[in-house]
Formats: sequence, C-alpha cells, structure tokens
Amino acid sequence: MTAYNKNGLKIDFTFERANPNPNIAVITIHASNTTEAEMTDFVFQAAVPKTFQLQLLSPSSNVVPALNQGTVTQVIRVLNPQKQHLRMRIKLTYTHKGSPVQDLAEVNNFPPQSWQ
Repeated sequence: MTAYNKNGLKIDFTFERANPNPNIAVITIHASNTTEAEMTDFVFQAAVPKTFQLQLLSPSSNVVPALNQGTVTQVIRVLNPQKQHLRMRIKLTYTHKGSPVQDLAEVNNFPPQSWQ
C-alpha cells in the first residue's frame, strides 16, 4: 500500500506476520524518489497510539536515489495485542536540492490483514 506520495517522495508499505507471535505486524517501508536529485539525510519516523508498541529498525540508507534508481528500506515491528485497527503518524525529514524538507502524515488505511 502507498502510505505517502508527495514532492517526488513515495513511501510504500509491505506487510508480513512475525512468527511465532501473530500479534506482531512486520511492516517494511520502501522509499523511492521520482525527482532528478537525490534526497539526502533521509529520516523516517513513526508513532502509534499507546495501545500499540512500535520498534523502528535501522534504514538501509539515508540517501534516497534520484529517478527511481533504488529504494531505501526500513522495517517497523508493531505489537498489537488487542488487534485494534492500526493507525500511524509518520514524520519524514530529508534534504532535497540543498533545502531541508519536513512533512507529517497520518496513515489510517491499513489493510485488515495487517492488524487482525
């Protein structure tokens, strides 16, 4: 699913279940860049409601290559013991063409298999 798509930066999420614990959703983010300039100092942050626990692993890189020449991946582990509808706030910071960029977004359209 696409969680964010703005200013040439696209963030897609893919999902899998963590075995042996079915209460953990493993979400991999894939950040790609459709502009002609790379995005440097890329940082993806996420927050979930207090009933969830979130673990954000290290990204594959802090540079999102230009013109879809590659992606930055990062794994998020979300513990959801009450099987509630997953909601997430994301914060993106990066430098593009020498200018710092910061944006916030809310992701509420997670597919049911990611949290049930």
